[in-house]
Amino acid sequence: MKLIAHPSLNALAQECQEWLEHAQAKGKAQHAETALQAYLDAPGELAPKAANPLADLALFYDVRSCDAFFRSDFQTLAQSIQRAVRLRALHFRWMAMYSDMRQDLGNWPREFSDSMKALGPCMLSWWDEAAICAQRYIEMAEKDQRINTRPAMRKIKNSTSDVFALALFSTGFEVPTDFAPLSPLVPEYRSVLDAWATQDELKFQAVMQVAADFHVSRSKENTDHTRYEFDATIDRVFPAELLAVQALRRRHQLPEFQVDHPLIDEPWKVLREMESDDDFTLARAVEARLVRDYPQFR
Repeated sequence: MKLIAHPSLNALAQECQEWLEHAQAKGKAQHAETALQAYLDAPGELAPKAANPLADLALFYDVRSCDAFFRSDFQTLAQSIQRAVRLRALHFRWMAMYSDMRQDLGNWPREFSDSMKALGPCMLSWWDEAAICAQRYIEMAEKDQRINTRPAMRKIKNSTSDVFALALFSTGFEVPTDFAPLSPLVPEYRSVLDAWATQDELKFQAVMQVAADFHVSRSKENTDHTRYEFDATIDRVFPAELLAVQALRRRHQLPEFQVDHPLIDEPWKVLREMESDDDFTLARAVEARLVRDYPQFR
């Protein structure tokens, strides 16, 4: 089976290959693993600075999973996408813990980035971790709303992917929230939210196709003046907010409809059949250490 990427991703395939070749030549993954292990070996609480090599290692597997997708290398893809999602979710949960510990200030949700990290486990149908991420992201958004009372101060300002993630988390995991966005959710996502559980195949396809096109239109590198929802490589290739919809439909035993859009259908036909691989000792060690050292970690 050969995976057919959406045409908008054609240039990204070459970029991933070149980035990965450079990273492997420089031993970036090994350096990140060594640094992270050194923090794990140090006495006392796991140092906050350990989050830096954790993020570096997540980035390596982020790009490696996309490169494997473009090459239809399913074995590498299965390992890399799961490692990328696990590391990104761990990083998010760690930062969310600090947000919970400091209810008066700081550690705000990072626009566009945190919601996609939180959606990763849902995309892979890791339901226990997905529920934790959903709860944490909603808590961070509510804190942002509670303390940053002036619109200019709010961190979640744009009613696009972040607000969609919040609403999907609240609905999909039955987590009540009083969060109110600064403006109505954009219609491309509002339509998906209204119809994510529909039994009408044509209606589902129509709203998901429009949302997928919106995702493509916002998949760009950030500039000094403009931030885009899907700057990260993994978020461009694996639209987690829409793949999470497919995963939630399966969880609720709803009909599994194809979308007839390669941005969703191509990664989903791999992810939906992927066996969970928990054989990532370093990630398990980081999580265990956070659980041991920080009672607030979830």
